Amino acid sequence: MHDHHNLLTHPAMLVIRDAIRRDLWLKLAVGLALLAAGLGMAAVFYQKYNLLAVLGVGVALPGAWFVREYVRRPRVEDDALWQVLHRAPKQVVWVYTQEERLMPVGLLLAERGTLFVMLLDGSELTLAMPARKLKLASHYLHRLLPHAAFGFSVERKQQFEQDPSLLGRER
Repeated sequence: MHDHHNLLTHPAMLVIRDAIRRDLWLKLAVGLALLAAGLGMAAVFYQKYNLLAVLGVGVALPGAWFVREYVRRPRVEDDALWQVLHRAPKQVVWVYTQEERLMPVGLLLAERGTLFVMLLDGSELTLAMPARKLKLASHYLHRLLPHAAFGFSVERKQQFEQDPSLLGRER
């Protein structure tokens, strides 16, 4: 347990914490923007253009949902991935990363990465983070989750789809 605690307080955990925090703030920002735009449309158009007012409410509803989700779980510690890593790491059976590069005409404009954490119950947790931080997070999780499989392959995907318990090392 002591080794597990040391891994959870490792500086690389800051990378994961920052990515979760960024995800929370992004959801809040998108939610507030949708809510404001939708309610603004509804207020401007409700008397003359009912259809646009209804569309405004339709835009506001997903925004309200995002804001509600943020209010329900505003802290990094409330995030599902954080909870799994701290309280139920044996539930993780497979971890892999994916990098995306935007390179029109060979010029690198943007890079982003996604960390995929696949669980024993067949569910998936994802976390967007800067591509340059993926390797650090993956190496860290490899130490924290020695029982899990790492890296993507078609065979692992098929195993996960058939029976997630087939993945990973001895539980």
